[in-house]
Amino acid sequence: MHRLLLLLAACASPGPAPAARAFRSAVLVSVDGLRSDALLAVPEKELPAFARLRRGASTLNARTDPEFTVTLPNHTGMITGRFVLGDAGHGWIENEDPPAGATIHGQKGAYVAGIFDVAHDRGWRTALFTGKTKFSLYDISWNGESGAPDTTGEDQGRDKIDEFGVFAKSSEIADAALRALAEGSKGGSPGALVFVHFAVTDLVAHARGWDVTPGSKYMQAVGAVDRELGRILDGIEASESLRGSTAIVLTADHGGGAPFLSHDQPDMWVDYIIPFLVWTGDAEPPRDLYAINAGSRRDPGLTQPARASTEPPPIRNGDAGNLVLSLLGLPAISGSTIDAQEDLRVSPKF
Repeated sequence: MHRLLLLLAACASPGPAPAARAFRSAVLVSVDGLRSDALLAVPEKELPAFARLRRGASTLNARTDPEFTVTLPNHTGMITGRFVLGDAGHGWIENEDPPAGATIHGQKGAYVAGIFDVAHDRGWRTALFTGKTKFSLYDISWNGESGAPDTTGEDQGRDKIDEFGVFAKSSEIADAALRALAEGSKGGSPGALVFVHFAVTDLVAHARGWDVTPGSKYMQAVGAVDRELGRILDGIEASESLRGSTAIVLTADHGGGAPFLSHDQPDMWVDYIIPFLVWTGDAEPPRDLYAINAGSRRDPGLTQPARASTEPPPIRNGDAGNLVLSLLGLPAISGSTIDAQEDLRVSPKF
């Protein structure tokens, strides 16, 4: 544990005030159950795609929601920019396949906007590809009946997610992501916002444990995700229309290992410490996210700050939604509370 703390510590002064920059497309990647120390357990050459992402702006000391370290509550936080609990929380606490017709809005008692509202209503192509059937919650919550009317410019309709797919293989998820990015790069669309969820790491860990020993089944699953991330990165770099105009934000819904075959103890560091990586092109130099954001975010060491803490917050997976929108030059999610000012920076330049 002491070794992990030393590796995660960050100490640097903030850079100059950033300037705005917009990308045309963005991929928000969630690697289900990815512990940060898994990315330190083997040499970089064994996880080359993760290494490329870490050479952008990153921290291995980000946080989950402070009160939940399970899948659907945290993914809903990524999509809506809200904590789970509290008056402004999204309120979704269940973690199973949703009952027929259930929506986030019905649970909350009010409409809960998300990243797909913001992007779709402004013409971006939107997609969500996942390895778990329970993510149908999002397709149902923002479909043609449950999505809010579009009151922004040209009417794009109420169905906020253009393409939704559940896939058994990680390779199929990567293929779908590249197709959606290519579709969004065509004329007539400003770009694409694609949410990609890799489930294999979590599925393997629930069966064999969150074992970060090199060669373990869990680390093999991390390696499998790395290969698909590499395909996505290579596909972006090989495309004239995507190269230089596509950003990737990668995080996790939770870690795992407390207990060994699960992750439901939100007061245990192995469950709440997660990575947060931002890639804006291979030419960008490595940047520490806490150093860049020293005025608005604080590295929490090994602690899990409370939701109502008056200290500067840590970087959380809930920051991902509004960060992705800011990289696209889009406004923050209506009603969001995490990075609602879109002040999380990924470079001294932007």
